[in-house]
Amino acid sequence: MPGIIASPLLLVVHGRAGGVIPAELQVLARELEAGRGAPVGLEALTAALPPDAPCGSAAAPLVLVPLFLLPGSHVRRDVPRIAERCRRRGPVRRLPFLGAWAAWQRALAAELAALQGRPVPWLLHHPLEGPLGAAFLAHLEAVTGARCHATPYSAPNPEDAPLPLPGPALPLALAANRLTDALPPSLGRPLLQRPRFRAVVLEALMALP
Repeated sequence: MPGIIASPLLLVVHGRAGGVIPAELQVLARELEAGRGAPVGLEALTAALPPDAPCGSAAAPLVLVPLFLLPGSHVRRDVPRIAERCRRRGPVRRLPFLGAWAAWQRALAAELAALQGRPVPWLLHHPLEGPLGAAFLAHLEAVTGARCHATPYSAPNPEDAPLPLPGPALPLALAANRLTDALPPSLGRPLLQRPRFRAVVLEALMALP
């Protein structure tokens, strides 16, 4: 509709060592900015200092988008702190973390269903503690039909073999990280590099006011 102003976005991501943001996330931000006609910022938790985030207004509040797949400490502690910091500069609207989106969970189920073979596919994830984490992983298993398997995010040395896998598996990693580095190339593609998941994120964020 004429006169509607698209809100700026701030995509909060984990990032790699030293605040490096994987290329697939940078491409996503540029595509969203071009398509929405509004600023899109990226903040990596691994960066030493926060970036200059876009400012919201009464007509177009800043939308904080936590691109995390599990309800770990980043979602429970870091994201609220970032939201509070951004509110000092203008209105903020915070979305649920990506892993909680129903459309994302449906995409996980579809991707896992496409994996052939036995036993049941594994969903490889960062270790998650506490009752909230256990409940969320149980929910993912019920929704996707997969078996969640905690996998340390530590890439082997070049001379080491890749992480052993019992069968078909999917890494619960949005962008390239130490887990995807440690997996065989056939399995280690991050989810944002897979068309099904990229489409879910783009469609949802492009549709935001």
